[in-house]
Amino acid sequence: MKSKFFFFLLCLLLFSYLRGSLYAYPAVKALELTAQRVEVLQGGKKVYAEGDIIIEREGYLLYAGSLTYEPGTELLEVSNFKLFDLTQNATLLGEKGQFDLRNGEIWSSKIFIYYKKEGFKIKAWNFSKNALNEYYAERALITTCELDCEKEEFPPWSVEVKNIVLTPEGISTADATTFRAGKVPLLYLPKKMFLPRVSLPIFEPRKAGFLPPGITQGSRLGFGLQIPYFLPLTDQIDFTIAPLYTTKRGLIWDLENQLALTENTKSLIRVRYLRDTKRGEYATEEAPKNRYWITGKVDISAAKNWDLHLDLDFLSDKDFLEEFNVGEGSFDNIKKLYLDRFNRDVDDKAQDFRTSSLWFQYFKHSLYTRLQSSYLDYNGAGNKKEVLQPLAGFHLSLLPFQFKGIIPALNLDYNYFYRETNYYGNRFGLNLEASYPFSYQFLKSEVKVNYKNYLYLLEDSGNFTDKSLHTNLFELSLTTYTQLFRTFSLGEGARPFQFQHILKPYLTFFYRKKINGDFLPTFMYEDYLTEKAKAIEYGIWQYFNLANQKNFFVLRAYQQYDFTKAERSATATKPEERAFSDLFIQAFSNWKDRLAMRYDTAYNFYGLGIKKHSLTLGLRKILLDAIDFTYQEDRAWDTKQATLKLGELFKERFLINYYISRNLKINETTEQKLEALYLHDCYLVGLGVSITPRDTKFYFRVDLKGLGGLGEKTLYQSEVQ
Repeated sequence: MKSKFFFFLLCLLLFSYLRGSLYAYPAVKALELTAQRVEVLQGGKKVYAEGDIIIEREGYLLYAGSLTYEPGTELLEVSNFKLFDLTQNATLLGEKGQFDLRNGEIWSSKIFIYYKKEGFKIKAWNFSKNALNEYYAERALITTCELDCEKEEFPPWSVEVKNIVLTPEGISTADATTFRAGKVPLLYLPKKMFLPRVSLPIFEPRKAGFLPPGITQGSRLGFGLQIPYFLPLTDQIDFTIAPLYTTKRGLIWDLENQLALTENTKSLIRVRYLRDTKRGEYATEEAPKNRYWITGKVDISAAKNWDLHLDLDFLSDKDFLEEFNVGEGSFDNIKKLYLDRFNRDVDDKAQDFRTSSLWFQYFKHSLYTRLQSSYLDYNGAGNKKEVLQPLAGFHLSLLPFQFKGIIPALNLDYNYFYRETNYYGNRFGLNLEASYPFSYQFLKSEVKVNYKNYLYLLEDSGNFTDKSLHTNLFELSLTTYTQLFRTFSLGEGARPFQFQHILKPYLTFFYRKKINGDFLPTFMYEDYLTEKAKAIEYGIWQYFNLANQKNFFVLRAYQQYDFTKAERSATATKPEERAFSDLFIQAFSNWKDRLAMRYDTAYNFYGLGIKKHSLTLGLRKILLDAIDFTYQEDRAWDTKQATLKLGELFKERFLINYYISRNLKINETTEQKLEALYLHDCYLVGLGVSITPRDTKFYFRVDLKGLGGLGEKTLYQSEVQ
């Protein structure tokens, strides 16, 4: 029968006294353990225990199959042990080992170490742990793959090191390093090696050195090789210089600077530059020889309620981002990097302007304020001098809060716009809002009132006769709806098929009156919404819920009627000037994360008929592992585009991804991709090809889990995982 056995100092003294040698043993610390069987040997000089042994002490927890303990020296010999080391956040397994309970030292001829947080596994020979909680081994095999503790087998990839030292701070050293693929050594370094940005604990972090190279291949750029060099200045500041040489376009320079003071105070600046003198057939009159992209993001948060942010984005020409979308400084890589680190995006690469902004914001309870300055780097076809630059802005909000059933809100705005040609100047805005939700019998309603005041003080009036312009607006909206529920049962028996149908009709009335004011400049989107308006929107929502799936199918239909347009002209010819808007229909469906669908369409009653179709369909584990289809057609914009993404995982290891985007108006394939990957638990190998009307790219990726890799980082962006 399993019993719990305690060793205290009193017990040791009692054994000593019974043997007549009370003063023969020095005072020792008590040892507490549990075991199935415990024996006291040699008159208390040794203790033997076996079976489900558990020892808990400060800094670690020990499980063992058997042990021998010497109270006088506090030496512990264990077999088949498992040690949870809280000082290193590691788990150690071994057949035999020795523990010195006085200072926490450990010795073992062979041991297995698992770092749970990092995911690394280490098999170490002639292992020891000293009183400073440092690990030492004459030889160690390190990997993230499955590692057999007993057999002398090599995993799919590993790093073998000699004379390794691991410290609790993560700073480690090793003399000789061998990289292996299975049993085959690929790289041997007789001296200590430093690799930056690698989480493998054998490498001393933040040392200057070369990063894994990158390789590109395309018909427009030719073969490209990029070798980044990492240069840390301090523990918080570092630089990366990554020249990318392409056989057809020459040398592209990528420069990166990172700063990380705290989790919320950090920055990342990227510069890409090309002296484009080898354009050849790709040369255009608009593209300059000096081509560049300067981008960056900065976050500063020194207090709980305020923070400061900076976004930089300057571009020599719009085609540069698409033409050189390869390497470390490519648009796709930087976009993903910003989303991961700053949770902020960048302007689309096809956009005519790049936005740089500096803003400070403060928030506390219902108060929010923001100071901002922005600059638009315009690269479009229009006149750059006519682009309005939002150089200064101030926003103050009293966020909605409830007061005796009424929900008030207040917004104050100031903006300063500048441009070289046409009008520019100051804009002041006031928006006072109050809403009141209420219910009457089966109807739920909300009434909302807005008072808006806009003042414009122009420095250059342009075609306006006055430099001081203003307007006052009054807006009223009333929304009311109800919900009707009914449950349907189909079939007979103990468990018939049931679903719930919810019907939600609604009606919204909107009224805007221009109390007084002038013909206004248009600085912001709100400036277009200053004319008199009176309209209603009516529609209906329908929800279909299954017993195990809410919102299995949702259908919405709605339309607007504009009384103002009806008063203006009963004989208007343009559809957008007619009183009745298009009839919009939306359908949504979702089923157990295996099916997701959305369909949008619009029907015009004035001769155009169905104006647009938009279908997005996603299937998981139906026909293939992943199917994503998108179809968009818009008669107003004269577009018709379809995209298809397919993914299939074979035998849990081989992944095939296929993507195609096609312009159906001109019957042209916009882009086509094919990717093949082999997925292992601890590494990934992939090849891919991308074809566009202007370029063909070949790319690859090799990634070792926990160590990093080289190649195209966006290769494994699949839903099949």
